[in-house]
Amino acid sequence: MITVMTKWRHGELDMFGHKYLPTGRSRIRCVTLAGMILACFFLDNPYVMSLLDSPYYSRIVKFSMWMAVAVTVWLFPRIRPHGKHRLKGFVCWWAFNFAVIFMAVSVLSGLVEAFGRSPYDHSLKGIVINMLVVGSALAGRELVRSYLINSLSDGENYLVFISVAFFMTLTAFTVNQLTGLNDYESLVKFIAQYLAPEFAKNLLAVYLVYLGGPLPAIIYMGVIQAFHWLSPLLPDLKWITSALVGILCPVFSLMAMQSMYFKEIKLFQRQDKGEEGPVGWMITCIISIAVIWFSVGVFPIYPSVIATGSMKPMTKPGDVILARKVTDVNGLHTGDIIQFKRDGVSISHRIIEIVEDREKGVPVFRTKGDNNSAPDADLVEPEQVKGKIIKVIPNVGWPSLLIRSNREIPLDEIEF
Repeated sequence: MITVMTKWRHGELDMFGHKYLPTGRSRIRCVTLAGMILACFFLDNPYVMSLLDSPYYSRIVKFSMWMAVAVTVWLFPRIRPHGKHRLKGFVCWWAFNFAVIFMAVSVLSGLVEAFGRSPYDHSLKGIVINMLVVGSALAGRELVRSYLINSLSDGENYLVFISVAFFMTLTAFTVNQLTGLNDYESLVKFIAQYLAPEFAKNLLAVYLVYLGGPLPAIIYMGVIQAFHWLSPLLPDLKWITSALVGILCPVFSLMAMQSMYFKEIKLFQRQDKGEEGPVGWMITCIISIAVIWFSVGVFPIYPSVIATGSMKPMTKPGDVILARKVTDVNGLHTGDIIQFKRDGVSISHRIIEIVEDREKGVPVFRTKGDNNSAPDADLVEPEQVKGKIIKVIPNVGWPSLLIRSNREIPLDEIEF
């Protein structure tokens, strides 16, 4: 009888051998923990913290709040994760690898774009205080996440996974961050650069606690946060790059974790000997991110699809051109083919004359399509120049043109 009660308490099987389902008490505990997370969320705002005499007091308050959350979870009956105990080390190891991959991709992105000096205090005292505050919040959040997921889900319940991930995502920000979005542009950038990547990370953390309890999620989130708080230099990325890295890395990691775990428990059978392993997943992840970066123009060289015949015979509709970004227009010469933007439309024409703008003291460019009968009506200003064409790849852009044909693109505004 004692053994049966112990199994019930630990959330394994009841006396009839059925899987444990949430009881009324466990639901009350889940609501209590969610309420504690919300309390920490609402108390962590500048107005409340300004009532304290010193920023050190505010850190003590934050540390105490999150330690109270962690202790509360620890005192509740233990809920076992759904993964096999013998594979817990495997899950922890890959959680660490996924965090390292995330940091590596971020650093590589910084090498392509830029690095900035970290705003955090890197004195010994500052590091210790920051790590105590961040560490307590990390431990408290992942313990709560694990309790919620493994209490509320009986198997891979994606509704529970997404709901908990979204809840943990929203409470990861401050009240001011969520209420300070005043216009549409700032809202879009916030969602792309911060909210969506945070949700992707939380979704991966949800799956990690489902398989291995709080420890794998603490490892994954902890390694990333340690890099963020301890590194004196951090990648200074454009918002679009930050969004791509923040979303794709956790999503590919989640897919890889699920695939590898199924293989480990022999639920996923290899269809042939040449099937991709974990290394293949990682290579696919990195290549996919690189391809997307290349497509959106993160690298110095970027692609563009030709939509008109103004530069025949050199380029035809459906060709893809490779252009090198222009950082100094003084390096352009007569005869170069440049891509410039006018009225929201990208145009690729040849420079036929360079004229100096006497008022601004900068060169402006007279351009003409090789297949056009006359030069373009307007001169090209330096700020309109995007890049210089260096390569033409015939016909590979037709799928893009077919997709665009379903949208109303003002091709009649492009000069011939």
